[in-house]
Amino acid sequence: MLVDEHMGIILAIDGGGSRTRCLAVDRQGRVVGTGESGPSNHLLVRRGVVLDSLAEATSKALAPSALLPEQVVCVSAGMAGVDYDKTGAGEMEEAFREIGFTRSLITGDMVIAHAGALGGRSGVLALAGTGSCILGIGPSGERVKVGGWGPVYGDEGSAYRIGQTALRVAARAYDGRGPQTILVSALLSALELSDFRETVERVYVEKMESRQIAALSRVAYEAAESGDEAAREIFIQAGEELAEAVTAAAKCLSLQESELFVSYQGSVFEACDLVRARFTEVLKQTFSSVIITPPQFEPVVGALLIACESIGWKLDQTALAAFETKKDSQLSSA
Repeated sequence: MLVDEHMGIILAIDGGGSRTRCLAVDRQGRVVGTGESGPSNHLLVRRGVVLDSLAEATSKALAPSALLPEQVVCVSAGMAGVDYDKTGAGEMEEAFREIGFTRSLITGDMVIAHAGALGGRSGVLALAGTGSCILGIGPSGERVKVGGWGPVYGDEGSAYRIGQTALRVAARAYDGRGPQTILVSALLSALELSDFRETVERVYVEKMESRQIAALSRVAYEAAESGDEAAREIFIQAGEELAEAVTAAAKCLSLQESELFVSYQGSVFEACDLVRARFTEVLKQTFSSVIITPPQFEPVVGALLIACESIGWKLDQTALAAFETKKDSQLSSA
């Protein structure tokens, strides 16, 4: 698609630890190009890889409109290596300058996820995938992060914590210290082991990675869905812990004094009805005016909304509605 260069283009980017996504959007809110490439978290991969990923994703997104980097009005990027308070943003601004983009707006991936999920409104976002974190943003832009302490002493409600708890519950059952549960046999089957004591070597000697322990959450959820009470309790607890963190963020920002918007993202919320249900139940018991909604947009669209607010672009409702309907089509392939 050819675009009048006077109309301008925004590049919205979601830069993660495994892939980088980019949308090129014109003044009317039309997606005129998309790009996808490899990882761009500068804390996890070397600088050359970051530059290559950013250059590839942006080049692919600009190619259909035949525009050059200097003709981009704004690059709005939410990067996995940048925190909610923009710690680490300077290094990424320099990276974008190095590949030809002089006007960049860098923030953390949590911030664009918040903007996308809540449509740019103030409120609280709960993120629960392999890890977990809560981000609250007030009406004046004030921010608070709750959690995000990692697997050693945090990540409550995450897939990692669920997998770890499943191992702990199974160990207690194996020892006779806790209720009997099908988690013992289910975990052995998933790990391809014959005796639960073999988990010691698998976890400690072979050093299971966080993502591998997180993957056990799927095994635990199958057990919970089959009616296993010990497994069900793991997911009920996860929902309660995530709701507790949202409550802390909301109270810190005094958001409970008015209509409180809450949304969620991540594999735990997407795959686990038990977590979502308990999370919702606890928050509704805690706040009389809470409104809990599924994410309105994907994070990369959140980056676009942040850019539009920054440079004064106004997207009409038709354009915004198109982004919602594209979640499973064009945006999913971006």
